[in-house]
Amino acid sequence: MSSRYRILRTVLSRVRASYRNIDTINIHKIPPKSVALPCTLGFSIFTWLGIEKKLTPEDELIDVIKHCVLFIQRTEYDKAEQLLHVALRQAQQIQHELGITYVYDVMANLALERQQLDKAQKLFVAVSQRLMADGAAEDDSRVVHISIKLARICHLKKDFATAQLGYTWCLEKLNNLLSSEPSEVTTKLLAMAEDWYGRLFVDCGNYEEGLDHMIQSLNRMKDLPDVEDEHIVIQLNDIGTVYDRMGKSDDSITYFKEAIEKGRKLDMDEIGTMHVNLGRAYLKKKLVDEARKQCGYAWRLGVLKNSNIIKDEAEDCLKEIKEIKLTV
Repeated sequence: MSSRYRILRTVLSRVRASYRNIDTINIHKIPPKSVALPCTLGFSIFTWLGIEKKLTPEDELIDVIKHCVLFIQRTEYDKAEQLLHVALRQAQQIQHELGITYVYDVMANLALERQQLDKAQKLFVAVSQRLMADGAAEDDSRVVHISIKLARICHLKKDFATAQLGYTWCLEKLNNLLSSEPSEVTTKLLAMAEDWYGRLFVDCGNYEEGLDHMIQSLNRMKDLPDVEDEHIVIQLNDIGTVYDRMGKSDDSITYFKEAIEKGRKLDMDEIGTMHVNLGRAYLKKKLVDEARKQCGYAWRLGVLKNSNIIKDEAEDCLKEIKEIKLTV
């Protein structure tokens, strides 16, 4: 392996680490959040370093990919899509196989984020095939990672039987990897697979089994140092939602309150929806004053953040409370 190839692999891995693929969650009703980034991220790596030099083809490819990642993080998906095709052509022109594989992977994740499931499926299969053609075994963590995404796509396409086969295969491989070579990467992949597998059970009406996997995933995530707090908050809210569906209001209140406590410190826009969830849980326990307090606060947050979604949810909750009062 040439020194330039090793350098490119290292830089691409860093770019990959900066790309947060936020997979769509079906349980909660939280609007998507736009990620605000420092304007300095819009410049090339050479701008950051203050170096004036002529870019090589590999440098230019990396620079284009970093801009693609930036657009994805800003949820400017059309721009990201257009630039990814530019990156792909660049990688193909210089016959850089690693770059081609990486661009396909980013394309696949973007398609999954946009719910373009057939497109995402084809791209992930292509990435897996390229990895294995490059020597990766089927239990390689990169291949298993792609397999988890493919199982998720089957899940979203409501092909539950195939999704279950995919998830169980991935969980077996990941547990074996964790036993033989423990690592944070494997633990994170296992937690992701457990969370999605749990959601599959929930979607099939098996709430108890689903909760077991989702809570196990949450506990793993909490022990990992580099998992974003926003992700933990969303998991807490979703587990609370499942408990609410089961009629276990006390448990749902516990998880909603923890989600709100953590989310408030992060100034998350989604906190308003979580307050509505908590208010509805209190309403089921006939704690009308607590319910009104939570939904009223959610309504004020909706006004402050100019979110009609949160305002509408809060108003529906307050309307239910008013109707209950009238019938008493």
